[in-house]
Amino acid sequence: MAQRTVRFYEILNKEKERFPNKIPFEDLLREVDELDDDAAYVSTRTMELLGSTYLPYPGGTKQAAPLITLDRITRDVRLRIERRRNYRPLVLDQDETLAEPTFYSIFDNNVVGVMRNSGSAPGAPSFREYINKLELIEGGIELAPLVDRDALRALREVQTLTKFNLAVGPDVTADVFGEGSMITGLIRHWRQNLGNVGIEVSIRISPKGQQEESEIAFRDIEQLATSNAIGYVDKAEIAYRRIEDGRASTFDLLQEAVAQSVEVDLDEDSNQPTVLSVAQGMAEAYDELYEEILSALRATS
Repeated sequence: MAQRTVRFYEILNKEKERFPNKIPFEDLLREVDELDDDAAYVSTRTMELLGSTYLPYPGGTKQAAPLITLDRITRDVRLRIERRRNYRPLVLDQDETLAEPTFYSIFDNNVVGVMRNSGSAPGAPSFREYINKLELIEGGIELAPLVDRDALRALREVQTLTKFNLAVGPDVTADVFGEGSMITGLIRHWRQNLGNVGIEVSIRISPKGQQEESEIAFRDIEQLATSNAIGYVDKAEIAYRRIEDGRASTFDLLQEAVAQSVEVDLDEDSNQPTVLSVAQGMAEAYDELYEEILSALRATS
């Protein structure tokens, strides 16, 4: 057994407005399933993806959600062949292939659950690009994370910022964070020089003599915490001195996200989650967070 986190997003149209009707997930599953193997491999701006589907057998002892799986495909002669998907075989060229999966399921109100296997697996941006590139949903989609939109209340006690830790996955681009942010410049620099790698940075600011630097960094963190960008980071933590008494404290911005940790079974050969346990974990997370999901949807209506 192992733990994986399910994070929830709302699917919007390209104008970032809600769809008038529920997206028919059954039709989307069928369209992905009917793609021939060549078409199922999609190259986005950041990685190559293989789309597959999984439909749980009816009548199981536990509720399970249908899944779309996007595997990040890495073609490198130095990597050994690993066939991860028994429901869509990996098509190998001359190079060997390694796959790293992320699982997606769409629920009521066009809410999508996302479970990544690791920090190098695809994320929410990959799902958007895969759907849009194949034109699987008319007009295209955007994703908005379900978060506590009143996150500023948790930041009101910050007097002086002393540390900021940020991590993003390999498919997150700099433009997610908006122009004028120091985060945008950092991500853009590493993307230009290192390509599509996972990025983790830590910024330390002295509590004495660097008040201006602290204020500049804090403005970017406020913007991050209250925008859709918070849905695309893997880590966002701050350390600070409190207004009330000047004592040191910490805060995890991701606790504002609607997310749930679930247990999954691991395949003994690949050490990756079995699709049945993922489907069950996805359904469990949605049920556990149902009221929080509705609350987040109402807050943005």
